[in-house]
Amino acid sequence: MKDILANSLEFILFLDFVNMADALVTVAAEAILKKVASIAANEIALAWGYKEKLYTLEGTLKMIRAKLQDAEIQKGQKHGVMEWLKQLKDVVAEADDVVDEVHYEMLRREVKKRDRVAIKVPSLPSLKKLKFRNFVEKWLSQINKDANDLGLQNEQPGPVVPYRPYPETDPNLGEFKIVGRGDDEGRIIHLLTESRKEEKLTIVPIVGMGGMGKTTLAQCVYNNPKIQQHFDVKAWLCVSVKVDINTLLAKIYESLAREKPKSETIVNLVSDLEEKLASKRYLLVLDDVWDEERLYWEDFRSVMINVKSQIGSSILVTTRKLNIGTKAMAMDSCPLKGLSDDYCWHIFKDRAFLPGQSPQPELEEIGRDIVKKCCGLPLLVKVIGGMLQNYIDPEKWLSIKNSKVWDLEDERDRVEKSLQLSFDNLPNSMAKQCFAYCSIFEKDTLMEREELVQLWMALGLVQADYTRGKEMEDVGNDIFQILVSNSLFQDVQRDEYGHITHCRMHDLMHDLSLSLSKHESLCHVVGAANDDMSRIYHIDHVKHLAFYKKREDDEFEAEASMFIERDMMARTLHTLFLIGLYEKNLSFQRFKCMRILKLEDYKIEKLGDSIGELVHLRYLDLLYTYITALPESIGKLYHLQTLKLPDIIEQLPESMRNLISLRYFIYEGNIPSNIVGQWILIRNLPSFIVLRRKGHGIEELRHLNNLGGKLRIGGLENVRSKEDAVKADLSRKKNLYDIEFNWTLKDEAAKRNNEDVLEGLQPPQDVKILRINNFCGDSFPDWVTKMAIHIEPKWTPLDKIVSIRLEGCRNCLSLPTLEHLPHLRDLVLREMDSLTCLRSSVVSGSTNPLSPSLRTLRLRSMKRLEKWIDGATNSSKMISPVLEKLGITHCPKIILIDECHPHPLVSLDIFDCSGLVSIKSIQGLTCLLTLKISRCDSLLGITNLPNECHSLKTLFINHCNKLTSLPHEMFDCFAFLNELRVGPFSKALDSFPSLQGIEKLRNHLHSLTLTGWDHWESVPEEIQHFTSLMRLRIVGFGIQELPMWLTNMSSIRHLLFNDCKGLNKAKVRQGAPKKANIVELDNVEC
Repeated sequence: MKDILANSLEFILFLDFVNMADALVTVAAEAILKKVASIAANEIALAWGYKEKLYTLEGTLKMIRAKLQDAEIQKGQKHGVMEWLKQLKDVVAEADDVVDEVHYEMLRREVKKRDRVAIKVPSLPSLKKLKFRNFVEKWLSQINKDANDLGLQNEQPGPVVPYRPYPETDPNLGEFKIVGRGDDEGRIIHLLTESRKEEKLTIVPIVGMGGMGKTTLAQCVYNNPKIQQHFDVKAWLCVSVKVDINTLLAKIYESLAREKPKSETIVNLVSDLEEKLASKRYLLVLDDVWDEERLYWEDFRSVMINVKSQIGSSILVTTRKLNIGTKAMAMDSCPLKGLSDDYCWHIFKDRAFLPGQSPQPELEEIGRDIVKKCCGLPLLVKVIGGMLQNYIDPEKWLSIKNSKVWDLEDERDRVEKSLQLSFDNLPNSMAKQCFAYCSIFEKDTLMEREELVQLWMALGLVQADYTRGKEMEDVGNDIFQILVSNSLFQDVQRDEYGHITHCRMHDLMHDLSLSLSKHESLCHVVGAANDDMSRIYHIDHVKHLAFYKKREDDEFEAEASMFIERDMMARTLHTLFLIGLYEKNLSFQRFKCMRILKLEDYKIEKLGDSIGELVHLRYLDLLYTYITALPESIGKLYHLQTLKLPDIIEQLPESMRNLISLRYFIYEGNIPSNIVGQWILIRNLPSFIVLRRKGHGIEELRHLNNLGGKLRIGGLENVRSKEDAVKADLSRKKNLYDIEFNWTLKDEAAKRNNEDVLEGLQPPQDVKILRINNFCGDSFPDWVTKMAIHIEPKWTPLDKIVSIRLEGCRNCLSLPTLEHLPHLRDLVLREMDSLTCLRSSVVSGSTNPLSPSLRTLRLRSMKRLEKWIDGATNSSKMISPVLEKLGITHCPKIILIDECHPHPLVSLDIFDCSGLVSIKSIQGLTCLLTLKISRCDSLLGITNLPNECHSLKTLFINHCNKLTSLPHEMFDCFAFLNELRVGPFSKALDSFPSLQGIEKLRNHLHSLTLTGWDHWESVPEEIQHFTSLMRLRIVGFGIQELPMWLTNMSSIRHLLFNDCKGLNKAKVRQGAPKKANIVELDNVEC
């Protein structure tokens, strides 16, 4: 039986390479076919006399592609098929290089033709002609002949297995949910907060095999409210590889300080950690730890104790090592067992079926059988469920249930091959290749979706699908969504619109991608325990190489340098990541096939001229380097699609205008407008500055109709007329969703044509975010006023807008109409000096709220603003029925606020409103979470509080110097406050006003700040009875010593005094509670 299982495993392993080979060839062949078609249609093919050869190549590739379908079927039956695929993979890769060079020449000619450079069409260099003829007439033809000899037929794709479409968004994907681990979570929390709280340092390992849910359990513990309250400092660190203690301490410091330590000696590291952790109780999570030796952990514990942190500090470790560390660690360890079948079914059902959908009885029966085969492993259940989510055919479910991988005896092999089922069942070769390529990242990397898609594009792994109207980016995003839906990617993060922006791969999924790509990819972490260079020399044809530096190692760097630059490596390398490794100028001449180059922490200040010789380069990332200057030769990178530059580069070479394939440009500096006008494929442009020079006008934007995302246009005072503005053709740039218009001059000359220029800059109708800065006109143009653009013959509303910001529009007398914008959520108005009300009921004829959908309104430096709506009281009800946040800053004409009407406002922040005399009522604000009233010098009172407002957690009443008391019913209304800051009050008072009733907050208040005057010689005694107060700050009082009762306030952990002239360190130290971790006088520890 064992022999049979061993043979089965060998057979499965044998197929791994074949799976990847045919996936690669399929994708590469598609890419070449598209390039061949492009070249064949170009005049260069006719001029060089090989248009016919191109069509022959196209036909041959199509025949080979057709035979790949049969090769997939026969790969396990004929050993010759595997050899054929290996040979085909190499030949197609080299054919891609040759065709790419021809395509490069075509692009070079386009640039010259555009620049009106009269050139004679050169003949193709004889070597390239020979190579091209060889591939068409010999190699590819021979490949096709060999396929015929193997009996491979020209197969058409079989019927498509029905599956559900991949959802664009799924709110549950990014949220970790713990199932069946409640007891484990409770035990760990009890260990950390109760039973070991008097220990100097407790280390608790969570132990289990990969995919058992260790990290998810640690996340739940880390984010538990009891943990939040118990520890002063928390930090999370993913270790992933074996590291020495110095390296581990350095990583811990980096996770705390967000910067690297200056020195990695033990003495300096302990000193650095003391700065962050001394006298504090901390929780540190070390995720995915591999060191298990007792001496290692004894030494590590000893070092951490020397940091002199507070008693009760803890370290939570996740590891696959059962016998990790010391006896004490073994006693406290939490070994995870497999989940029960019922819990696993709960996870599986959530992944395999749509929300609210009842499973078909037949699928449920098969699904429960599959769950039993997963042996309680949550990751495996989730992955298989995610894969089957896309299929409604019982035959597909049965094929998974009856797979031979479940019969493998070795548990690790069984798990790995079970996870591979999800990979094997991906819907196309592109998705398989894209997943396998992700092995280039180190473990636990937070991968950015946009970067992933750009890398896949650079390698030709994703191609445009014009039959479905999809660009490369669209196809890449579809592939990303497929990988998320199949749980090959997880831990997703989303932006404010719900779109996935980042993700991670589980360790086991990373291991799977490594095994799939091991014949051509290498990811090496310098500083890991296994960073022996000798193990990587046996790889003959590395195509994708990444070095990640975790510690200083000059010997390794020298060896790595030799490895990277050896001839065989240079000839085959397509991807090179050097993260913190290289400190000498790279010579690029030998990297002839390079598609992707990413450098980080690269110490050289100028990039060498040889960069221009990388004719295949499509992705260049120099963002986190010290490079300050680029050579003119960078303009020769005609294939370059993505360029990321540091903002320390002050001047961009003019030759960059020749980057005609550029789609993505990341750079925070000023971009000369004469460069970008030729980037007709560009998808993003951070900013565009208009100048009064030829070639720098706003018309340079005319042909950039692929622009998307955010566009900031500056220097609009340099646009001469509406007619010039119209030439930018913004309304046709349909993928732009965030547009900012900026004027930098505020004089009368600029004012004259502001309105006309803005009139000519109508945005696309789907714009979501609109910003207008320093517009000097008296009124906005029609499209802004109406919030609609004029497309003949009608007005089309800008009804996708979610955010509007108007700043420095000092002469405008009225706002745009907002009532018909159903998705508007945020409105920011700043320095609109002429505005007296947000809307005039006389002009508009309406007393309806300003907006039906607005959630946030921020008003700042509005010199003349008096009313929200003319003729109505200043109530949130008049702004929006769903307003959640209202911020009012430096609005001196606001005199009265009346919130008597019921309203769902959750945050009200009033700052520096010198004319505010009365907050007549806040009785209607029963949902408030935050109320802040600061520096309102004329405020005489706050009246009519809600009868009950148990939702309020944060209350600030600061520097309102005419107030003489707090409302007497305040602490009845706001009985569940967590944070309170009050004072100083009127300076005419002899002492801090009474806090009568504040004792009602004793079980809830965690943070209290009292601000007084230097003639107040005592602090209110009412605060001594607090039992939950953890942070007390006293500011500006004239106290000479601390009150005796303060010593007995055992809950206080942070005690801070500022600007209390009568105190010194000795007095503070003597009177502070014994359990306080942090005691400071004027920001200096006592």
